[in-house]
Amino acid sequence: MSTASTLALDHQAQLIAISEAATSRSVNIWRQMNPDQLDTSWAALAPALLAQADAAVLAAANTADSYVSALSDQYGIESDAGRVNPRAFLGVDGSGRSSESLLHGAVTTTKQATGAGLGRAQSFQAGAAYLASMMKTALADIGRSSDLTASTGQGYTHYVRVVNSGACSRCAILAGISSFKTAFNRHPACKCTPAPIIEDGSTKVPEGFHESPDDYFESLSPAEQDRVFTKGGAESIRSGANVQDVVSARRGANGITTSRGLGRKTVPNSGRRITRERIGVNTDGTPIMGYTTTEGTYRGAFKERSRLMPETIVNLTDDLPTRQMLLRDAGYIKPTVADLTNNDWLQIQKAEKAADYAGAQAFYRGLGITKG
Repeated sequence: MSTASTLALDHQAQLIAISEAATSRSVNIWRQMNPDQLDTSWAALAPALLAQADAAVLAAANTADSYVSALSDQYGIESDAGRVNPRAFLGVDGSGRSSESLLHGAVTTTKQATGAGLGRAQSFQAGAAYLASMMKTALADIGRSSDLTASTGQGYTHYVRVVNSGACSRCAILAGISSFKTAFNRHPACKCTPAPIIEDGSTKVPEGFHESPDDYFESLSPAEQDRVFTKGGAESIRSGANVQDVVSARRGANGITTSRGLGRKTVPNSGRRITRERIGVNTDGTPIMGYTTTEGTYRGAFKERSRLMPETIVNLTDDLPTRQMLLRDAGYIKPTVADLTNNDWLQIQKAEKAADYAGAQAFYRGLGITKG
């Protein structure tokens, strides 16, 4: 196994550990809720839950720069650490929805489960299951967003999917190289992560990563193949069937989908789907969709009261300098570190920020996005 893949897997394990610890502490806080006084209990305990989420977000985002820089060192290219602004990710999930709104869904889930006829204990457990799933999903998305931001800041445009050990078949069929412009497909609580790679037109997956779904399938033992793809599906693949065809026949589309909760019962309220909003218009008249957030104090050129999430920004253009400019304008990448021995550094930094704002404003205007 190459050092690059070892770094990627270690980073993935680090993010999972952060998520698991925060989720465990959050569920313990949830257990202090009074099932008969949910709203009152939530008002009292929500600050502690949000503090857990914020602490985990900062811990995850703070790993991004060093991770990408370490990979750059392995690739033998110059790295430029210290780009990500971890605090820009506070208070939101990967789609830009506020953490408070997201986690409050545990209360709504419990109430709806009660209304659907589930018992008191089972309804309360449904809320706990929802809280755990959403916490893991939000933290995983923020981890990937901060990695994307660090990678873009350091000049990368492509990544290889680091398929988590024991991943499901939906993740397995996504193994290989993708452009950062392509959304990172994932399901709730998905543990897969990206590893940025050098793209030169003839990119090969670095040693230790999986080049394709077939490559991932072959890396598994027969028992693991049966577990991930089912015995019948795995036997079909071993007999020559296409991995993606087998998985597609058993499952729906990949991406951000909802999951089932207690046993085989669908947890009430888990069917809510996070949707993108219209942010502009393509030249052919079709809408440009993206995730936005009103959380945080970083107000760039997009709109007065909201900003775009990193994944949406990267999806808007293939031009790397433009991506970096938009991420700086939205506050995800820190301003250029100026020479502090020069008394003019503050004015220089202010001018750079103004230039980013003007460039971003012109870019968004070209997409039919007007400030407002």
